[in-house]
Amino acid sequence: MRILVFEYITGGGLVGQALPASLAAEGGLMLQALLTELKCLQDIQLCVPLDQRCARPIMLQEVEIVTVSADCDIFALLWDLLVEVDLFWPIAPESDGILQRLAELAIAANVEILLSNPATLAICADKFATYQELAKQAIPVVETRLLGQGADGLDDNVVVKIADGVGCMNSFVIDAEQLATAVAGLSDPQRYVLQPYTSGQAASLSCLFKSGRAWLICYNHQQIVLENGRFSLQGCLVNMPTDKLDFYRNLIKAIAEALPGLWGYVGIDIIENAEHGPLVLEINPRLTSSYVGIQQATGINVAEQVLSLRHAEPDLQISRNETVQISIN
Repeated sequence: MRILVFEYITGGGLVGQALPASLAAEGGLMLQALLTELKCLQDIQLCVPLDQRCARPIMLQEVEIVTVSADCDIFALLWDLLVEVDLFWPIAPESDGILQRLAELAIAANVEILLSNPATLAICADKFATYQELAKQAIPVVETRLLGQGADGLDDNVVVKIADGVGCMNSFVIDAEQLATAVAGLSDPQRYVLQPYTSGQAASLSCLFKSGRAWLICYNHQQIVLENGRFSLQGCLVNMPTDKLDFYRNLIKAIAEALPGLWGYVGIDIIENAEHGPLVLEINPRLTSSYVGIQQATGINVAEQVLSLRHAEPDLQISRNETVQISIN
């Protein structure tokens, strides 16, 4: 079985543009972890596009590396590579419809993709659409408004973020009274959403989804810093102990029923608020930074379990139970 593995940042998604070191480092961590897991499995051949500015992943003998130069049309290259493979596993941001476009490219090439369907990817890419879908099912979720709806009724501090932004990028906290001034300074305000600033422990759930069902792999803490009104993700603690496992298993079951098109590995960002309890912030229908530490923390080969989802249920028996630190910056 031949698999095309494409990590967007290190794989050539930013050819002809600046390559931010932090994004390349985070993407490189996920790519290395995925390839390492896949290399443990039998009868698998791997094809990996790699931006010529990025270092070759280690320990990858017998992996076909396709060097991506500055003048390359990455989507044309992927189309050419897709006709030669059986499966496509992209790791890419939801922003600007990139992840959805990759899924649609695979469908057009008649290649099986290890992701949710494009319609579900579109919902998860839009924080307001995600909020609407979850709120309809009474799933606890951070209130999200279009920026033009204003901050009436929200607390003093509000969070402004791009609706299809990834992680902490392009999000900031301001006093609600300063919202009009902040909006006036945005070049594309219709792309933004508004949320109440919600204090608490930032956490995430690493999960597998398939056809309206969900399995919790582990619970993680996110190490997020707020400085000068801006958020930044410094790292994560993978497989943290928690007394809320039953709550979270029920939560992801409800999410699976609300979004039955979710498939494969999914990361769900949570804020554990003292007053309201755990609230969903966003759904990431792809590999996330927490994924990097799962095998070391639990012994579970996530890539193997995702592949098994194609024909069966996952087997998430842990062989170890540790907490692993993953540093991003």
